[in-house]
This record gives sequence, C-alpha cells and structure tokens, in this order.
Amino acid sequence: MNLIKYFGIQFILFTVIILTGFYSDSYISKPFTYTDLIAIIIHFAILIVVLNGYFKLKERLTPIHLFNRVLLSLLAFVITIIFKEILTGE
Repeated sequence: MNLIKYFGIQFILFTVIILTGFYSDSYISKPFTYTDLIAIIIHFAILIVVLNGYFKLKERLTPIHLFNRVLLSLLAFVITIIFKEILTGE
C-alpha cells in the first residue's frame, strides 16, 4: 500500500507541474507585461502549494528503497505524459 501511495503522490506532483507549465506558457512571452507577471506569480504560487503538500504527504510514508522510488517515479512520469496528451489533445 505504501508503494501505491508513493506512486499516487508522484503522479499528482508531476501532473500538476507539467499542466501548470503547459497552461501558463501561453501567458508568458516577450515583451513582459503585467499579465506575464501575474501568470508567473500564479504559477509559482501553485507550485509552492503543491510542493508543500508533497513534502507533508511524503513524511507520512515509510521509507522506500531508492531503486523502487526511481522506478515508481519514472512510471508516474510516463503515465503523466500520456495523461497530459489525452487531456490537452496534443
């Protein structure tokens, strides 16, 4: 059960980071305006909240071997990319 929780946490983390970057990218371009500044602030606020929650959730898990963490993280990343492609249609 601990491995499934770790996989779920990694999947949510990667999904939020990639989708936030994907959707905020259309608002951030040269020349920088107030809209760009607001988009950057919102992007970093979302990342701070997600990373803070990630570290709090990760503290509750029992230790997992490095090899298992790497494999689960890679699997979560690949599934996140597939999920992003389905969600965004690209």
